[in-house]
Amino acid sequence: MDDEVMDMQQGNVKSLALQGEVAFAQAFPDGTLGCELCPRFCRMQNGDRGWCGSRFRKRDRMWAGNHNWLSVLKLARIEAVPLAEYAGGAAVLKVGSFGSNFVPPRDGRSDQGLEAGMGRVLVPGDLAGICRMMVKQGCIGAAFVYGEPLMWYEFVMESAMLLKQCDMQNILATAGFVNKRPLQELVPYLDAVRFDLYSFDPAYYRDVLRMDMSVVLRSLWVLAGSGVHLEVATPYLAGVNDSPEQIESIARFLGSSFGRGLPYHVIVPDGDRETVDREKLLECLKAANQHLDSIYLS
Repeated sequence: MDDEVMDMQQGNVKSLALQGEVAFAQAFPDGTLGCELCPRFCRMQNGDRGWCGSRFRKRDRMWAGNHNWLSVLKLARIEAVPLAEYAGGAAVLKVGSFGSNFVPPRDGRSDQGLEAGMGRVLVPGDLAGICRMMVKQGCIGAAFVYGEPLMWYEFVMESAMLLKQCDMQNILATAGFVNKRPLQELVPYLDAVRFDLYSFDPAYYRDVLRMDMSVVLRSLWVLAGSGVHLEVATPYLAGVNDSPEQIESIARFLGSSFGRGLPYHVIVPDGDRETVDREKLLECLKAANQHLDSIYLS
């Protein structure tokens, strides 16, 4: 089920016709264009590219260089997202493009290094059509899971709207570093979210991930109050957040804020599975279980 749906060939986006003009852009009196998708609020002169690497200015307009650009397309079980308590056994198309507005730790997020030249053009209508063709294989919709899908905002939004019209489902994996309005506008089209919470230490978010943890937590609260199915995941990184105390601090916050029933994943990166300290990992899971009832090792 994890086989590639189609082979992705190398190539480059050479025409603005393959790109899309961005949402959430603002012109300023000094001649700059500002991106208001995420809290970095990048302001660009002609030719500039945003912090995320996917949004750029050409003349007097701002474009999403990853719009209609697909780097990954895989059919997989929903448990591979991972989601443990949603549509068990169903399949989804896992999709992704390039662009990230934070610095992921080593092996901290699947295929974070997707780059602009790798992939092929695919428009939202094509994605919806592929999902519909694969219904007989158990496909219930698309999962936007690679890189930071919120930096692929326009494609995700258009695809999600089309999939909803086809009575199919939309799943998102995100680290939540986004402004409130874009997230709120996307939420009505989402069915389930895997939310990555790396730590409960503001300094770690600021100094390592280059994010503001208060914004991340605000996004988590928006999603938790929206009615979408929510599961939270922590990538388990050796020497970074692998102590029982650190995992317990995350679980304590989640349990006190959202209830003991919130599904929580501790994700061990593939490259660490053979070398991870299993005794310490078990201690971390036990620490989390003091505050949450549904703990999953993914």
